[in-house]
Amino acid sequence: MKIKCLSNKKASLQADLSSENESYIQDSGYEFLDIGKEYNIYGMIIIHGKVCYYVCDRAHSLFPIARPADLFEIIDNRLSRYWVFGIIEGFEKYPLWIFPEWINEDYFQDNLTDGEAREVAVFKSYKELMDLEFPDSSISETAQIGDNEWLICPTCIDTWQYNDDRDALVRCLKCQKILNNPRYKNEYPSL
Repeated sequence: MKIKCLSNKKASLQADLSSENESYIQDSGYEFLDIGKEYNIYGMIIIHGKVCYYVCDRAHSLFPIARPADLFEIIDNRLSRYWVFGIIEGFEKYPLWIFPEWINEDYFQDNLTDGEAREVAVFKSYKELMDLEFPDSSISETAQIGDNEWLICPTCIDTWQYNDDRDALVRCLKCQKILNNPRYKNEYPSL
């Protein structure tokens, strides 16, 4: 999924929450969201009946943080193929769509936010996969097709074997530049 930030102010959130259910709305931190920027969503959770998206903002690059959906508009509504569904239990039950380790491993989220090396590496791996999954309007260059099995980077002219059409973007193995995938088959071209 991809979203675009419309606001980074708490005041723009819907005011239909009862005061006891506003605990998920923090007083600060939204200033690290950039208005107009498109964000990849790394997971979704429903807290007190409100959808929140897990995004990486300027203050959170090693792990995603939940931000209220009211701050964004949806750019691409397709769910990531790397997500699973689960329930996080605390004082209440919270439905969640995110990568498997977050749900299936006890304390994964705590260890990730504490900067534990294994959990950070797991998230980084999923983040790299999800960042290539959907089109990105800021990427203008496209890899060139060499033949049925190979792509060519227009920047460094290196080639690499890649024949997948599922991801919208590819990364050159030599220069690490992210490019549009010329083999990508978007089933929903309006997205």
